[in-house]
Amino acid sequence: MSQDYAPWMTRPMRPSDLHNIRSVGSVDIRPGSTEVVHTVSWPDLDTDSNRSQLWVHDTDGSRQLTQGHADGSPRFSPSGQRLAFLRSESDSNPILMVLDWGPGEPREIGAFPDGVSVFRWIDDRRIAVLAAGRPADQIGVDDDELARRPRIIKSLNYRFNGRGWIHDRKQQVHVVDSENGGQQRISHPDHSHSGLALDPTGEWIATIVSTDDSDLTGVEHIWVCRLDGSDPEQVTRSDCAWEALCWHPDGRLVAHGTTTAARIGFSFLHRFDRHGSGSWGAPVRLGSIDVNIDSFGAGAPVAVPGAVIAAGNMRGSTVLHRYPLDGSAPTLCHADSTRVVSFDASADGSRLVASITSPTRPPELWDLSGLAPQRLTTFNDHLLNELDLVSPETVEIESSDGATVEAWIHRPPASAPNRAIPGSGLVYIHGGPMTQYGYGFFDEFQLAAAEGFTVIAGNPRGSDGYGEQWATCIVGKMGQRDFDDIRAIADHLTSLPEVDENRIGIGGGSYGGYMTAWAIGHTDRFAAALVERAVTNWETFSGTTDIPYFVALFTGTTVEADVEAIRRQSPITHAASVTTPTLVLHSEEDWRCPIEQGEQFFAALRRNGCEVTMARFPAENHELSRGGSPKHRVERFRIVHDFFHHHLD
Repeated sequence: MSQDYAPWMTRPMRPSDLHNIRSVGSVDIRPGSTEVVHTVSWPDLDTDSNRSQLWVHDTDGSRQLTQGHADGSPRFSPSGQRLAFLRSESDSNPILMVLDWGPGEPREIGAFPDGVSVFRWIDDRRIAVLAAGRPADQIGVDDDELARRPRIIKSLNYRFNGRGWIHDRKQQVHVVDSENGGQQRISHPDHSHSGLALDPTGEWIATIVSTDDSDLTGVEHIWVCRLDGSDPEQVTRSDCAWEALCWHPDGRLVAHGTTTAARIGFSFLHRFDRHGSGSWGAPVRLGSIDVNIDSFGAGAPVAVPGAVIAAGNMRGSTVLHRYPLDGSAPTLCHADSTRVVSFDASADGSRLVASITSPTRPPELWDLSGLAPQRLTTFNDHLLNELDLVSPETVEIESSDGATVEAWIHRPPASAPNRAIPGSGLVYIHGGPMTQYGYGFFDEFQLAAAEGFTVIAGNPRGSDGYGEQWATCIVGKMGQRDFDDIRAIADHLTSLPEVDENRIGIGGGSYGGYMTAWAIGHTDRFAAALVERAVTNWETFSGTTDIPYFVALFTGTTVEADVEAIRRQSPITHAASVTTPTLVLHSEEDWRCPIEQGEQFFAALRRNGCEVTMARFPAENHELSRGGSPKHRVERFRIVHDFFHHHLD
């Protein structure tokens, strides 16, 4: 159905609007200045690629700084006279660029054919770099010859979603001279590294190092060494899984991670004190709040006087806390229903800026230094003035055992052409499972509501944001309490007067796809189901995924130890009971939940006589719906919405 809109009228959001959304990402404050450099990214339908460029914001407003195809991860040198960032041209690997502050063009630094992943300034000249390294017998060999050679694999960590083959591409630490391009590898080539932090004296560097059995356990250790690679010191001894690093100016090292890699758990901040050469104390937890630190989304902790600032997930929001290094209670840096995407603080702690999103606004740059947050950029104002977006209603739902589950309802806007009362509804389940729905801009819900669907999305047990016990109680019991909560969410949706209880669909991706496949194997209440990039068979998943230790973390066992427990928690075991019309959607280069998972579920449903369709996306990975080809993202929405309209209207 088509509908014309007068210039003064708002209209429903369309998939093609993704092209016009601008998202502020990584932010970095220039030392001793009011200037902030940040990324602006968007899905470019014209080039069918994801673009990003650097902008600088000052008291006079914002101006574009770079013109690259995809520029990101900006970081100033200690004096603020140089800016380093990563640039990707079309399908190239990220290269390190340095721009002297002022008029001029950035220049490429170093030679890393497989791309740079992380970097940190040491001083105004030298940069520490994490980059994949090739074995000696591959140096100078062209890509066609490398593709022809057999791959010799000795670890389960041999490929990674979005990166491809990594078995012979270990992440190594290098020191690069930004003036003459000289570089020196300082890490051991037999281990892969992640995370970088420089000590205040500029003499030492900290990194996270894989162990010989990290592929089996997920255990990694923090090491420090001098900038020439000498005098290595092991900081951690217990079996933990560490993530981001921050070396505080007062000399103490801060990291966050789980207390043990043997089970799933929250990532808490810890402090490490150096007692002398080669001697480090046990980790001391900072703060006592039950909040999971979010480094993958919002970045590593940032040092301020006497404390660090870190992002954490709380009840649908991603918020910033200031954690004192003495272990006393942390304090909130801001308090509202939003999600922090990225942040930075000045060295003296007087300024705090962040990229923040809300349910009706994509990420923009905000200043959080004063009593009230102040929005600094307006990249999306023109588009938002056109759109009839939905402000979700937050609800609390009682589950079968009396637990309270938080959820959000997106109702169709007045402009939706397919709006009907009573109409059809959708239950969406997030991935993870230790992630959360909540107070961020989510195109999935806005576009579904614009199609006339009433959408409900909640945080059942297993979700982040409600404490460690809430998140971990599903371990070894997948499909039990989490499924009870999802049924309660569905019950709330069908209780709404504007929703027809016989026209309810269910869907989700990754863990959300797993729970959708589980749900339709245990109930026939749903009229249609979207099983996207899902785990459907833990038994085969354990031998094909790029995160093999994930199986034991959530099922509580392994195929070798208790295959029957693995099978009981697999949706494929219950596929014979499925009667719900199902769309299986998967990407062909998904190494997180390999496409064999979707293929198995599709084949089982087809053999059982269930109405099932499979949509396969070539040259896409697990991130299709978030970072895939812009044209594929638009096509995905068309396929999903056509499927739900066909079965629910």
